[in-house]
Amino acid sequence: MVNFGILRRQVRVHSLVICILVMSGCAHRNLVDAGQQFMMQQQFELAVERFSAAAKEQPDNEDTAQQLARAKAQLNNWAANLEQQANLAETKQQSEKALLLYGKVVQLTRSPTANEHYKALYQQLRTDSMLVASLSSEGIDINPQLIHQTDGLLLSQETVATTLKFSQSNPIFEIQQSTKTLQTQYISGSQMIANPELVKLQHELSQKQHQQQDTNSKINRLARRVRQLQSTQHDLDLSKNSVEMALAASGLATAQRAQLDQRLTSINSSLSRTNHQLSEQQHTVTDLKRQQSQRRQKTNTLAHDLAHVSPVVEVPVYSDYQYPVQQQTNSLTSTLYLTVNNQIRPANISVESTDQSHPDHPTIGLANNPMVVSTQQQLTPLLIQQRDNVVRRLLGELVDEKKLGFYYQSQQAISSDDKLALLIKHGLMTTQGPIAQARDTIQNILILEYGRGGEFDINKLLHLYP
Repeated sequence: MVNFGILRRQVRVHSLVICILVMSGCAHRNLVDAGQQFMMQQQFELAVERFSAAAKEQPDNEDTAQQLARAKAQLNNWAANLEQQANLAETKQQSEKALLLYGKVVQLTRSPTANEHYKALYQQLRTDSMLVASLSSEGIDINPQLIHQTDGLLLSQETVATTLKFSQSNPIFEIQQSTKTLQTQYISGSQMIANPELVKLQHELSQKQHQQQDTNSKINRLARRVRQLQSTQHDLDLSKNSVEMALAASGLATAQRAQLDQRLTSINSSLSRTNHQLSEQQHTVTDLKRQQSQRRQKTNTLAHDLAHVSPVVEVPVYSDYQYPVQQQTNSLTSTLYLTVNNQIRPANISVESTDQSHPDHPTIGLANNPMVVSTQQQLTPLLIQQRDNVVRRLLGELVDEKKLGFYYQSQQAISSDDKLALLIKHGLMTTQGPIAQARDTIQNILILEYGRGGEFDINKLLHLYP
């Protein structure tokens, strides 16, 4: 005996397996097609990615494995040639170009030799690209950690270093006082007013009563219409019976019978139309009566609630109350000066403390509020913190100016090698890498010279080991 339940489950399982195989086959085919397209364009790294993904979809597919092997071989050949080009660039003292080429070789082959060259070049070029600065012994003391924390800035005592001199004007402590009048309200008494709930219920009850009157008028009009249609229906039934009796008589001439048939057809048509109108009007009357019944229940409920609501209620009386408030602001301000290459960059520093005070006001239940503002001694540490923030901003601006300077210099460079070197210095100066325009230019120069065998992710290649 065949177990149809087991048979149906087996069919479902087989169908699911077939669907998975079909989907897997589609994904595999798409990946292989993409890999082949990249191979035709000599984009070997992307081809390896697609063929590897296709091999995971169908591990036993020998054709895919062979295509993957060919793509890897082409990519390895391209990487080997790239390492030779990196060695050549380093020999020609094109260190910036060599850095990126070694970085790409490391990504593709994990070559220890390329890795050593990359690290050595990175340390040298990163230091050369950064803004080397020293703190002047004159002026105010600045925490050296602020410079160490500035990306793109290197603290050094070398003579070639840019000297940074920070000075600060004497802090000015100011006290500003003012008086203003605030207004609030308090409960000064109470009064009796008409109950708002009563007014609301009266309004709702009046609306329901008007609705009932309107509905009654509609029901009466429809009832008259129903009676008219019923009378018409009765008359048409009589006429129909009369014609049918005439047709039943014997000895009618053909012309008479045709005339009676035509008359009967007209009566039936009018009767059908009248019956339809009568049915609609009767349904409408039934609906209106049901609505009227529901509305009558709501009206009774409102009338009951209205009878039990107090006509008046006691409410509080609010009065205005004005009271004076003393306000005081203690501020400590100064100006920080950064001198770089005989150019002075001023930056304002300011911190303040503000509070209000007033005596107690029992009338409105307001307690005494004393004045609490920071003194000059209390504001001084805050001013130093604010000064550190300003120092960070000024140092960041110096780095940004030099970084953009490399980019603008590259725009004036004639040879592509000089342009590339300046753009790479621009990208090495901070770990954020180059701006988008510089990144795209570097990438295009490398592609034109070395092809698209591998992907040149400039931001990553510039800082493999940040």
